[in-house]
Amino acid sequence: MWVRVPPSAQIKKMKMKYILIIILVSLLIPASVESHIENIENSLQNNNYEIAYEKFNVAISEFDANSNLYFTGANIAIKLDKLDDANKYFIKAIELDNKNKNYRKAQENLLVLKNDITNVRKTFDSGRLDQAINEYIELTSKYPNNAIIFYNLGRMYKLNKQYDYAVDNYKIAVKTNPFEEKYKLAIKAIAQQVAKEGDTEYRRQEFDVAIKNYKESISYYPDYTIAYFKLARTYFKIKDYDNAKIYLIKNLLVNPNQEQSEKMLGDVFLRAGEIDSALTHYNNAIKINSNYSKAYYSLGTSLFKINDYAGAKNALQEALVLDSNYAKAYNALGTVYQAQNNFELAVDNFNSCISLDGKSYDSYYRLSSVYNLLEKYELAKTSAKNCLNIKRNYAPAYFELGVSEKALGNNVAASSAFEKAKKDKNWRKLAQYELDMLKKGF
Repeated sequence: MWVRVPPSAQIKKMKMKYILIIILVSLLIPASVESHIENIENSLQNNNYEIAYEKFNVAISEFDANSNLYFTGANIAIKLDKLDDANKYFIKAIELDNKNKNYRKAQENLLVLKNDITNVRKTFDSGRLDQAINEYIELTSKYPNNAIIFYNLGRMYKLNKQYDYAVDNYKIAVKTNPFEEKYKLAIKAIAQQVAKEGDTEYRRQEFDVAIKNYKESISYYPDYTIAYFKLARTYFKIKDYDNAKIYLIKNLLVNPNQEQSEKMLGDVFLRAGEIDSALTHYNNAIKINSNYSKAYYSLGTSLFKINDYAGAKNALQEALVLDSNYAKAYNALGTVYQAQNNFELAVDNFNSCISLDGKSYDSYYRLSSVYNLLEKYELAKTSAKNCLNIKRNYAPAYFELGVSEKALGNNVAASSAFEKAKKDKNWRKLAQYELDMLKKGF
């Protein structure tokens, strides 16, 4: 059946046909060299030299006989530190228009620049670094808008470990050419280098120097989040928890998905006695990384502090699922079982810890305590002595040793052990009570 199409619909169809034809024709007709140059200049106005250079290479693939195009490309190449390419394009521009004085003058200036840089490199290659720096400083006056000069001067300063000056010159290079990534990366590299020097000082336990280095690293590159974490870690090490908290929070503002920072922030709050806040950050760390065994461990030990034994046990067991060689987690889990009077499982976990870490004095001490409760006094005595072999003058172990010696009828040895325990003010009262009982014959 024939259907009549309304005139308005026919007109719309015809318009769409014409539009499609125009688009197809425009795609088939190559852009003029002038439009290419205009397109390149638009990128240059935004200081986007990399994109401008890409557009230039597209343009010369279509128009390889246009002198102005090559002249434009040469100037872009200079901005990108591609001096050999720039010279090549100047030569091409001159070949296409050998009467253009601007082309020749520009090439002459380029050759002078290359020669100046070459001369400084010769100075550097001869081992005269300080002289090379001075020569580059002179060139910054001669070429105040040349990013290459400032970048190279920054490199010289870096080699001389004058990081402040290096960064200052890199920043000038970035300001001159903000789209050249290597200038920005050079600043980041210095930040990394200074932070690495901080790591060395940290390992040497020169914490004040490490702090200074990490702060310098951040001042050079504020987005370098690792330095924030390392700075916080150092403050935490020296028990400056307020500053540790400050830099951990700053780190998380820059990088909110950093589980290590969340976990350490939990540790900071735990030290401050703010357990609820600590639990929040441990859980945050686990949300970011569900395989973070250390966060589960810290969560478990914190829950234990508030007598949530079920929660503590679950968290510590999860830590051990993730890391079956996590000695401290076995010790902590043993402590939970001990608090629940599940002494057999407590013993198993303390022994598991010791099998992985023979220097775990706390596990030996807790074993001695459990064995005394189980009336296994010889085992308790041995465990207490093992603890004291690792940690001398440890009052809790001396107390448990006194308990086992007393139960075995060794009153003199028991009295000696309680006297040593009494030296610790936290155990003085309890040890004195046992000594009084011994004197009374109990």
